[in-house]
Amino acid sequence: MAKKSNQKQLPLPADAPTADELERIISHLDTLYEQGFECVHPDTQVIVSDGEYDGLRRQLKVQRPDSNLFATATASEFVSTNLKVVHDPPMTSIEKASHENIETQEEQLFKWISKTVDSSEIPERDQVTHTIEGKSYKDQPISFPESLFYQTYKLDGVAIAIYYENGKLLRAGLRPRDGINGEDVTEQVQYVDGVPPELPEKITCSIRGELICKLSDFKKVQKALTLAGDKLRANPRNHTAGGIRQFKNPEKTKRMRLSFVAYSIEGLANPPYQTEIERYEFCKQVLGVPYITAELFRFSNLQKLEDNISNLDFEVDGVIVGVNNLEQQEQLGRHGDPLTGNPKGKIAWKFREEEATPIINSIEWQTGRTGKLTSVAVFDPVRLAGTNVSRATLHNAGFMERNQITIGSKIAVRKAGKIIPKVIRVITGQGKSQFPKDCPSCAQPTELQTGGTDEMLELVCTNPDCPAQNISSLCYFLATFGVLGLGESRVTQLFESGLVTKPADFYQLNIDSTMKSGLTLRQATLAVAAIQMIPAPDKSTNEALEEAIHSALKTKKAVPLWQLFASFGIESASKSAGKALADHFGSFEKIRTATIEQLELVDDIGSITATAISEFFASHEEDIDALLRFVEPTTSTSEGKLSGQTFCFSGGFPEGKKHWEQEVESRGGKCVSSVSKKTNYLVAGPGSGSKSEKAARLEIPILTTQQLSELF
Repeated sequence: MAKKSNQKQLPLPADAPTADELERIISHLDTLYEQGFECVHPDTQVIVSDGEYDGLRRQLKVQRPDSNLFATATASEFVSTNLKVVHDPPMTSIEKASHENIETQEEQLFKWISKTVDSSEIPERDQVTHTIEGKSYKDQPISFPESLFYQTYKLDGVAIAIYYENGKLLRAGLRPRDGINGEDVTEQVQYVDGVPPELPEKITCSIRGELICKLSDFKKVQKALTLAGDKLRANPRNHTAGGIRQFKNPEKTKRMRLSFVAYSIEGLANPPYQTEIERYEFCKQVLGVPYITAELFRFSNLQKLEDNISNLDFEVDGVIVGVNNLEQQEQLGRHGDPLTGNPKGKIAWKFREEEATPIINSIEWQTGRTGKLTSVAVFDPVRLAGTNVSRATLHNAGFMERNQITIGSKIAVRKAGKIIPKVIRVITGQGKSQFPKDCPSCAQPTELQTGGTDEMLELVCTNPDCPAQNISSLCYFLATFGVLGLGESRVTQLFESGLVTKPADFYQLNIDSTMKSGLTLRQATLAVAAIQMIPAPDKSTNEALEEAIHSALKTKKAVPLWQLFASFGIESASKSAGKALADHFGSFEKIRTATIEQLELVDDIGSITATAISEFFASHEEDIDALLRFVEPTTSTSEGKLSGQTFCFSGGFPEGKKHWEQEVESRGGKCVSSVSKKTNYLVAGPGSGSKSEKAARLEIPILTTQQLSELF
């Protein structure tokens, strides 16, 4: 018989959702989270915080403790993979000391410490005691050996376990709800920074940690999405959850700028450590895996750690406090199920989510590359999580209209630590949302457009020659080409002076003409050198750069066909579409003259994208002809032993998949991301699963890297 819990439960309100409703709501929120988007309540359309989400799960636990949501992955609408990684030991979550329970956060922590001290078998040699500063539990001071507990930041990311055999990456799986059957992301992790394909030591183990998107990288992601006219990510954690789940095309994970930070190592034979702090040091010093630091627990350090988060380049939402000695930690056991229950030897001290309720003084609008307008609420500065906040995004027109946001609305803005401030709801002052009738950049009319649902309602500038759109498009063109050192402010200066209005204009610039925009001689020289992609121009003299520029202006710029196509920034037609088109048609002229029906025959090109491509080429014919006078699209013409052969790679490779793809392509072979009847070979590394199964069904030869090398 299951042991009855003594934990106090919050009484459910009279209007609490039923168990069926809770399962529907939680499943919806999980789906949004795993796709990388904001977690918006399906009924109220209000953003749900982490604490509120935990509260919904607690309500469901009371009403339906045997719900499938507690045992399986819950995102029923999310397209995933059937391939699973079985975690041994299971990956479990940690009990939380938070502000959402009846007991105060301090009471929860002190209660846990008191129970843990009573349950731990403390060695007699360790008698130096530590007393929590001026604190007590049930009027009794809490004292314990100074080295009993450790503490470290709790990263706000996506938990993962990466398995190594004899030092080589074997497989990787995310933490699932049941702790055991995790989604297989072996192919994706090779594109994550900090995941070594091979360890310095030839050991067999699993390394556990968090996948994150550093705040500095997240800014770059959002900027790229803005330039591309795509929907922005809600926050780094949601972006990470969606970014690692690129099951159809694992290579897309590389563009997500994800990183791995470890917190544990399991399954190591004869481990040379006995404590958590020693284990952290082992992984950092011996294995070379990125690790956060751990230190002995001090209650006063909790606030110091929270105060320090402004100096971090990643998001954290609390501190892990745990028993330092690993054997003692294991002896304490788990809550509930002895295998999958939360460990009793750890607790998470959650940072308080601070909330302010400012009144919107004004709403600012900005036009992006595709003509979509985004809005920002501006209000008197409020103090949140140690920073002054005076602005918060209002997302799109649909969000404003659903929540009836207008100037004078009193809104709830929430922020925890370094988590980006966000508007949660409207408190008072709701009214009809007012949208600008004219574009703030060009003063031409705007219109509301819908993508099929109210949530996708967007305000769009109708002027195709809008300066804001053109400047963003020009910046996107340069970024896609790989031009460095020419930022938005410099492009704006060139545009406003009339020197650059279309991509071809960049290649007609020389130093003298560029100076007419108001740039100094050095600034103009560096700008033209950047456009001509002359290496390290800032380290060369003006004379040397002038000579290099003069030489570069005499020749066309060779650029891969797919890259030229991607630089146009056609909505829903990115780099992957460019590569598919280049492979299918083989020449730029054939792509630009193809009919919609011919474009739809290309893999991954649907009717909407095909129509957008066809319309773009029809309306930009003169601009494209002008660009082709300076740019030469090239296709892969490598001849070799593998010419005419198509390869697909699956699984993990010590040298990295890119290494082997380059080896194949340099010999004339073609690499694809999925297995089909047209695939000649599948090259399988450790962790290859569904692709190997499909290749076997299609009777496609499956090679090891050694067998592949024999074909060279």
